[in-house]
Amino acid sequence: MRRLLFCLLCACAIRITASAHVLDQYLQVAQIALAPGGARVELRLTPGAQVADRIFALIDADGDGHISSAEEQAYARRVLQDVALEVDGRRAPLALSRVQFPSRREMNEGVGAIRLGLAAEAALGAAGAHQLSFRNDHLPELGVYMVNALVPATSEIKISGQARDPLQREMRLSFHGAPADTSGLRPWTGALMLCLCMALFFSRWKHLRQYLRRRNDERIQAKKTFS
Repeated sequence: MRRLLFCLLCACAIRITASAHVLDQYLQVAQIALAPGGARVELRLTPGAQVADRIFALIDADGDGHISSAEEQAYARRVLQDVALEVDGRRAPLALSRVQFPSRREMNEGVGAIRLGLAAEAALGAAGAHQLSFRNDHLPELGVYMVNALVPATSEIKISGQARDPLQREMRLSFHGAPADTSGLRPWTGALMLCLCMALFFSRWKHLRQYLRRRNDERIQAKKTFS
C-alpha cells in the first residue's frame, strides 16, 4: 500500500510540474525503474510553447513540415546518445524500447510530450551493495530536468540512498541486491516427490496384487482339475 501511494505521489508531482513548466524551456523528466535483470528509463520530453518550433525543426530534418517515422527514430537515437547509465562504475548501454511522439498541435500548445522508453541489461539483483548513476545531457541550453527512481516492484532490490545534482540532470542511486531465497521451497519439493513416489508405489502394488491373485487362482484351479 505504501509503495502504491509513493508511486501515485511521484506521478502527481511529475504531472503538476509538466503542466506548469516555463514556456521557453524544454522539460525533460526521467523515471528510473530497477529490476533484477536490468534498469528501465522512461523519458518524457515536453517543449514549452515558445520553443516548440525550435524542437520541431530539430526533429523535422528535411524541413517538409511533417515528422516521419524515420525522423522520429533519428531524434530518439540523438537523445539516446545524450544520456548515460552506469552500474557500479561501468557503462551500461541503453537501447530504445519505445518511441512515441505527439502531434505538432500538441507541441505548439506546450502539452505534447515525446515519450522514449530505454532499457539496459545488468545484474542489479546480485547480492551486495551497488550504485547506479544516470545523467541527461540533452540540449542543456534549453532543458530543465527532473529525475526520479520508482520503488522496486521486487523484494530482491532495496534502494538505500538517492542523490541528485542541483539541476537534476544527474542522479546516483545506492541499493542492495538480495536474491530471492528459494530454500523455503525445498521442504515442499521433498514432500511433493515423496507423494509422487508413494502414488507410484501404490499404483504398482495394486497391479502386483492383482497379478499374484490371478496366479493363485490359476494354481487352485489346476489342482482341482488334476484331483
